[in-house]
Amino acid sequence: MTIKTIIIEDELHSRERLKTLLADQTDLDIVGEAEDGLVAIELIDAVKPDLVFLDIQMPGANGFEVLERITHKPQVIFVTAYDEYAIRAFEANAIDYILKPSSQERVAEAVRRVLERRESLNDALIDKLKAAIGRGDHMKRFAVSLADEILIIPESEVFYFKAEDKCVLLCTTGREFFFDMTLKELEGKLDPAVFCRIHKSHIISLDKVRRIQRWFHGDLLVRMEDGKRTKLKVGRSYRDELRRRLEL
Repeated sequence: MTIKTIIIEDELHSRERLKTLLADQTDLDIVGEAEDGLVAIELIDAVKPDLVFLDIQMPGANGFEVLERITHKPQVIFVTAYDEYAIRAFEANAIDYILKPSSQERVAEAVRRVLERRESLNDALIDKLKAAIGRGDHMKRFAVSLADEILIIPESEVFYFKAEDKCVLLCTTGREFFFDMTLKELEGKLDPAVFCRIHKSHIISLDKVRRIQRWFHGDLLVRMEDGKRTKLKVGRSYRDELRRRLEL
């Protein structure tokens, strides 16, 4: 008997990636998807799935609010960008998670846990997970895919994030990694004492700025300390905030 499954994820590329990773899971039957928390509540109660892949940060209602308001209680695999330390305490419990971006092996492992446990969602575990993740701590580690592994990059090694071709890249010294979050989502999770948005396409680490260069028509360029001495343009609407943050 197949497991009726719904995917709740507000980012289209993340939904498509997850469906690709689940393509070989013949035990699952994906019967619906939603990109909004309010739509997700209606969909779950109408379809009554056995399993839900559930994002945490979404418009309309976040993942926790969805779980509080649904009457049908499926099994849940959280899809989250929170670091491994905030989640590791829950690995032994009925709720599983997929840390974005994930590998096919990690997704398969999560599905195996669902098949083995066949337990419904435990409201007490939701409260515990909410308490652990909702502490207001900023992200200090970033999980990225590397072949068949998940590489954890500390905050100190991140030079900047850039949006490119509808994807976000995390940039370190000489390397770039696909990072499964939008810049808007990152703005709410990064430490504002360390990171600053300077353009619609860039968030930089202030600690990694080497110099500020004046350019034509009053434009500014930020030169980073990475091996390529990357130059990034400062958007006009972001100049004052950058000057304030750097006390220029």
